[in-house]
Amino acid sequence: MYKIARPLLCLLFAAGPAWLLTVPAQAIQPQRWAHSTEADFEPGETDGTVVTSLGDIKLATDTQTLGEMPKQVSAVYDIHQLPGGEVYLAVGPKGKLLRRDGETVVEVADLPEEQVFALGEFDGKLLVGISGEQSRLAVLEGDELKTLAELPEVRYVWDVLTPASGMFDGPAVIVATGIEGKILLVQPGDDPQITELLDASQANILCLALDAQGRICAGTDEDGLVFRIEAGEDGAYQGFAMFDAPEPEIGALLVAADGSIYVGTADAEQARPGRLEEAVSDESGRPAESQPDEDPASDEDEPGEVPGVQPEPEPMDEDQASEPDEPATDEDTGDDPADDAEAEAEEPGGGDATAETEPTAEQYDRLRELIRDRLRQARKSGSMQAGAAMGAGGGRSTSSTGSRSRPVSAPASEKEGNAVYRIDSQGFVHEVFRDSAMILKLVQADGKLLAATGNEGQVFVIDPQTRETAVLVNLDAEQIPAMMIAPDGATLLGTANPAQLVSLGSSYALRGVYTSPSLDAAQISLFGALSITADIPQGCSMTVETRSGNVQDPEQAAWSKWSDAQALMPDPKLPALQPKLVTVQSPPARFLQYRLTLTGHDNQSPVIDRVEAAYVTPNLKPIITTITAAYPEEAEEDAPNPTTMNIEWEAADDNQDPLIYKLRYQPAGSDKFLLIAEDLTETTYEWQTRRVPDGRYIVQVTADDRPDNPGDMAMTATRRASPILIDNSPPTITSDHAVNGREIKVSGQAIDNWSPIRALAYVLDSDQAYHPILPGDLIFDSTQESWEVTIPDLSPGPHVLTLRASDNRGNTAYIPVLFEIK
Repeated sequence: MYKIARPLLCLLFAAGPAWLLTVPAQAIQPQRWAHSTEADFEPGETDGTVVTSLGDIKLATDTQTLGEMPKQVSAVYDIHQLPGGEVYLAVGPKGKLLRRDGETVVEVADLPEEQVFALGEFDGKLLVGISGEQSRLAVLEGDELKTLAELPEVRYVWDVLTPASGMFDGPAVIVATGIEGKILLVQPGDDPQITELLDASQANILCLALDAQGRICAGTDEDGLVFRIEAGEDGAYQGFAMFDAPEPEIGALLVAADGSIYVGTADAEQARPGRLEEAVSDESGRPAESQPDEDPASDEDEPGEVPGVQPEPEPMDEDQASEPDEPATDEDTGDDPADDAEAEAEEPGGGDATAETEPTAEQYDRLRELIRDRLRQARKSGSMQAGAAMGAGGGRSTSSTGSRSRPVSAPASEKEGNAVYRIDSQGFVHEVFRDSAMILKLVQADGKLLAATGNEGQVFVIDPQTRETAVLVNLDAEQIPAMMIAPDGATLLGTANPAQLVSLGSSYALRGVYTSPSLDAAQISLFGALSITADIPQGCSMTVETRSGNVQDPEQAAWSKWSDAQALMPDPKLPALQPKLVTVQSPPARFLQYRLTLTGHDNQSPVIDRVEAAYVTPNLKPIITTITAAYPEEAEEDAPNPTTMNIEWEAADDNQDPLIYKLRYQPAGSDKFLLIAEDLTETTYEWQTRRVPDGRYIVQVTADDRPDNPGDMAMTATRRASPILIDNSPPTITSDHAVNGREIKVSGQAIDNWSPIRALAYVLDSDQAYHPILPGDLIFDSTQESWEVTIPDLSPGPHVLTLRASDNRGNTAYIPVLFEIK
């Protein structure tokens, strides 16, 4: 059971509520926790709620797991729903085709020696891209797979796309393949026709899409290229590299309703646990939403945009295809060795470039290497040197470097993580999202982007207009390779590790909870009201609970129970965004935690913008950690001895109260303190000790927090310095002398009341240099030293001998001795 020591509380809050009533409002300065940004809210726990990049808490989207996967299945690679409502899943690691049947998932086909990564639709039937030693396309007829076409020399089928009728002569399927990075046009029939539309000189074409004009778009691995393929005037198909991402792999493509193309990258080396950047910690305002006819990402001043090339590439004729362009340099530097090598690859035997000679396999390989090198250089430089196009029998195959246009390269960047880029209708590129996750799939819903990611199983929602982002759902799975929008508006997710089929509803969850992190007041404190700024639509509600404790982790030791839930309802009488006050019912303690329960209605959610909690720590004594009192460094001989003592101290107040200080001194042997100075605000003081008799003293400093704590609530702390000696008086010198012929013998004593004698010396007549005198016992070790010195070989006449004695404080005495040599 949670307990707080009552005697301690009685001491800390001695006057109780009456004390709070009798003290003026300005006497106690409460402190506040304020949560209003993503960084503030992110350390808390979300259950059915999300924290957005704008610092809002709202209900998450409703999710539901559909059916249970067979035990041997660990990944869902693709999902497709036929017009009749049947939902099919391509799963692995060993190829299987599953179908959702009500609340269960049933096996339709088992392909133990093959894999299925891509599903689509052909002629109203399920289209299946099957990868293996003999890759193929098949359709599902009943519960049987019927092969439409075999795909020679294809190891992987990564994506399939059925173009609109009329784009090709008869029904057709576009196939993205690997490991030779080709896009194939397959026209099924009794004698299937396969045409190579693009050889990208990349290992794999990973994803496909059709743009607003019906042109094929494709994303690759290795160099992270986005291609566009279209038919020229002569009917031959030509590839155009329209974007070169800084990341090496394009994981997802999406053509949005406005015709812009979204590109998601999936560099596995950049997929790390946790967020890529720190959560937004500043309140930087909210972008105003654009009007429906505005293009929110087409502003020329938009950060991160890259000027594109002409979106319409110029188709090349045969002469252009066999004649290399000039290198894209600022000045002519002579023949380019790469062009020479490329020309050699295109002209077998060194013959005419226009000769109808079929290139050899070795020449193809060499040309691919040249193209790959140029693409790598283009990614670094931001521009691309054009080379010659290559055409070979059957369907025309043109690599991106064969176009006279150059791909848009994103600016050279050392940013970590993966990104979502937007290519607008003018070819400009904008980065709209970046995180440490791999972008595996993109879909659009209600004008926003949904990005399915790995390796933490998150779906991000990205608003391109406001640039607001949030983790929409955080699943138990590591990856989400498949995602689609179902006809009923629900979003279906296919996950990996473990494999699940999850329905992401089109509405908010009906209920969600946000639990704050533990808030540390540093000392046992009294908690004031919670101030909550929230938009609560009609029909929605939220409740607030608190608890408190004296250890940071509630799991380590018992905290108080959660307080009774206090409801916040829509109140039309209150002005918009007026904070609502909630009494904290939890007992005084060091740590506080609040829990918000949100309830939605009619697809609306409460939105919490700001939470503040006030607390006041009972007045604590100031702390003085050090005090020193010392004179400055001793002056040189014959220089005036400093009489000002430097007093320095260090003090702090856990309540952050301003402090004032009093300095006093106590003579040794006395019980009385005398005032040096008071009402000081600095922690240093120069004390003029000439006003104080010589002797030993104790200096004391008192810190007082009464500026913020009037009356008997003020607290003081006192600390004493080590005993000090004040000695501003020089020693006393006594002397006797006797003249014998041409020499003088002088003897005497040097006596000091407080400090040991440090040095004795003499100087004769007008000499400048003093000569040292040793004491009789040969050591300066006491406040009284006897001495004797004989000075021979003096000239006849009067002389003056000056004696000097110094103590350890640097106080110095001088006496002259007059004598005459006869």
